[in-house]
This record gives sequence, structure tokens and C-alpha cells, in this order.
Amino acid sequence: MKSLDEIRNEIDAIDAQMRVLFEQRMDCIQAVAEYKYSNHGNIFDQSREEKMLKKNLIQLKNKNYGKEYERFLNEILVSSKAYQKDWIQKKEITERGK
Repeated sequence: MKSLDEIRNEIDAIDAQMRVLFEQRMDCIQAVAEYKYSNHGNIFDQSREEKMLKKNLIQLKNKNYGKEYERFLNEILVSSKAYQKDWIQKKEITERGK
């Protein structure tokens, strides 16, 4: 059996990997915000969110984690939309000031 410290070290290593992936994902969210701003797109795309959730939940290997994984994905979506909204609002303010 692993010690608590060993398990926590594994969690720390996973968190470091997740941080890198988070930054990569946020770079994509930034690009999405720029695209939506330029093309007057809506921040919320229900169809896209439903497809993303369904696809990822189906691919989850351990179905016992389904509820928590869905919650995790929903939090990512909330954060992504908030970032897009903030970025677009700042861009609009900047553009009006020119």
C-alpha cells in the first residue's frame, strides 16, 4: 500500500500536468473569444456544450466517476464562458475608446 505522502505526490504531479493542459485550453478559449468577437457570435452554444459533455462522458473509463466528471466539465464550461464574456467586454470598451 502506498503512503499518504506518495499518493499526494502523485496528485501533485497530475495537478502539474493539468495546469499545462488548462493553459493550452485557455489559449484556445482566447482564440474562440476573438473569433466570436470578430464574427458577432454568441458566447453560449448549447448544442456544442451538450455534444462535448456527451462525448466526454461516454469516453470516461470509470463510470463511477461520471457525476463528478460531469460537474468538473460544467465548471470548465462556466469558467470558459466567463472568460470569453470578460474578454469581449474589455475589447468592446477598448474599441469604443479609440
